[in-house]
Amino acid sequence: MATSELIFLGSIASLYLMLAISPGPNFLVITATAISQSRLQAVGVGLGVSTASVLWASLAAVGLGVVIGQYQWAQQALRVVGGTYLIYIGVKMFRAADRPVVRRAPDLVVRSTWQAYRYGLVTNLTNPKTLVFFSSAFATLFTPDLALWAKAAAVLVVAMISITLNLLIASVFSAEVARRKYGDAKPAIDRVTGGLLALFGVKLLAGK
Repeated sequence: MATSELIFLGSIASLYLMLAISPGPNFLVITATAISQSRLQAVGVGLGVSTASVLWASLAAVGLGVVIGQYQWAQQALRVVGGTYLIYIGVKMFRAADRPVVRRAPDLVVRSTWQAYRYGLVTNLTNPKTLVFFSSAFATLFTPDLALWAKAAAVLVVAMISITLNLLIASVFSAEVARRKYGDAKPAIDRVTGGLLALFGVKLLAGK
């Protein structure tokens, strides 16, 4: 493996890690699901978020991320869809803040895992912050002379970091102590989380 390719993969890992650990809608939907529902559902949301990241990374690797980034109408459309979706789930969570925590039967939780996965997938696919990242700084690292295996390795690096972090978040926040704390402070936590998600949506619609 050439030194230049090692530097490339190191840069990919560093850049994506900064995006992954920064607070945003992805983090909020995983933690909210973990503490209010179950670890299984939180893992589903986390895997959905990771799938979207891998899709964006793959687009950047083949050059489509740059193409998307050059079309203002595409970015604006994604901004509107993403902002509206975040406002929707934020308001829904805020309005349900006073509802008591309901422990679901295991079979019901299992059947809803696919829905949780789609929830995470849509949240990240409609996140303009993710689009801007993968179509700008991330995409510029993929030079025309870069070997195909290095591009594939870069996508794999994104997948490994994303899955590891999201599963860790799901596990930590679904621990019994976290869920007990949530049960005691559910109205406040749901209102703050819902309010932040709605605020993210408003900022997106406002173009900020």
